[in-house]
Amino acid sequence: MALLTRTRLVWLPVVVFVLLLAAISFRPLLPIDETRYTSIAWEMYLRQDWLAPPTMNFVAYHHKLPLLFWLINASWSIFGVSRWAAMLPVVLSSLASVYLTVALGRLLFPGFHNQGDRTAMIMVASVPFLVYSTLIYFDFTLTVFVLLSLIGTVLYARQRDWRSVVLIGVSLGLGILARGPVALLHVLFPILLAPLWASGLRQPVRWYLGSLAALGVAAVIVLCWLIPVLRQADGKFAYALLWVQTVGRATGTFDAHVQPFYFYLPFLPAALIPWVFFPRFWKGAAVLREGLWKMEGTRFLICWAVPTFLSFSLISEKQPHYLIPLVPAVVLAAALCLKEVPTRQLAQSLAVMVLAIVAGQAIASATILKRYDLEPVAAYVRANRDKDWAFVTNYHAELGFLARLQKPVDDVAPRRLAQWFVDHPDGRAIVICRDAKDVTGYQAVMDHPYRGKRMVVLSAR
Repeated sequence: MALLTRTRLVWLPVVVFVLLLAAISFRPLLPIDETRYTSIAWEMYLRQDWLAPPTMNFVAYHHKLPLLFWLINASWSIFGVSRWAAMLPVVLSSLASVYLTVALGRLLFPGFHNQGDRTAMIMVASVPFLVYSTLIYFDFTLTVFVLLSLIGTVLYARQRDWRSVVLIGVSLGLGILARGPVALLHVLFPILLAPLWASGLRQPVRWYLGSLAALGVAAVIVLCWLIPVLRQADGKFAYALLWVQTVGRATGTFDAHVQPFYFYLPFLPAALIPWVFFPRFWKGAAVLREGLWKMEGTRFLICWAVPTFLSFSLISEKQPHYLIPLVPAVVLAAALCLKEVPTRQLAQSLAVMVLAIVAGQAIASATILKRYDLEPVAAYVRANRDKDWAFVTNYHAELGFLARLQKPVDDVAPRRLAQWFVDHPDGRAIVICRDAKDVTGYQAVMDHPYRGKRMVVLSAR
């Protein structure tokens, strides 16, 4: 019995550690997102000023808010600067998301205390968790604070306690610092639609006043960072941060990752792999559908997931990982549908999925991932950091962290490259092209495969 108890306590951290170890061993930092975010954190580490505007290539960067960069720098301050230490906050956020999903399930559904391990297995074995839990993205960090906000929302609906208001407000404020105002969208509908899902909700005016107070707490937390940053930044940065990154992304005028309304639909079944292949899943779904609106928990999941999903479908800019904070809702629904599946079968499916992702990365490391590995180029840049460097063109700080750069790389248009070499005769330039032979007039000192093309390091003849 004691051995079983210890196994239940450690299996989840062990599985997540295996995923972390596999990612470090087999997968490089993926350009352009992971390399960019670690470079922004690296430049914050060099400045040692967490309240200054984030920078990319040592220029103010308004696209992302600072919480993940703070967490990475906190990890580096403890463990030293390394890739695995940069991944640690994301992996711990992924692990915390599993525990918080179980906690939310226990709040919403009577008798759910026996479903904790099963729910954790369902979440960890799901494709979104296996893919994104070790990527240096913002979404699982946001998921932690979304779940904390939702837990506070359920607690506040049952007992009007000021501590629940503080929990909602602090979590929401940190969620905004993790991912921006989009964090509000993830918790907005459960708050607005509380009369539909909360059993015996009394004094709705008091409910909404308490919710406004929580928003006030969140605003205070955000302003504690925003005011010092805006004091140091110029008007252009403030406009880009406060307007372009919210309204621009929502309407598509930002022109990044704009996708049609139906873009997310194929990802719904993908989020339920491998569970959609279980016949008992569909039998459980049919039983659940009959009493869908009778349980407070299922009403909550509907009021949370459905309008949030539709809202993200209406937003012009779309990426699959933007829906990661909705994965716990899918997992809780799947746990209800899989009640008749034996725990042993869930554990076996988890083992198969984890082995598949580990083996897949091992195979890919010898094949396709070589095209994404910038470490050979970074090693050359690191050995020649004293030289001036240029990138042709549209540099996204792919090499800042990998090469530990301490000065900017010049972003040079192709037509300006010749003049750049005149001004920097001992410099080096990086160009991405189909073939190194396409670059004439310069000496290619390094040629590396990169995302179906070539990344070539040039020097002046």
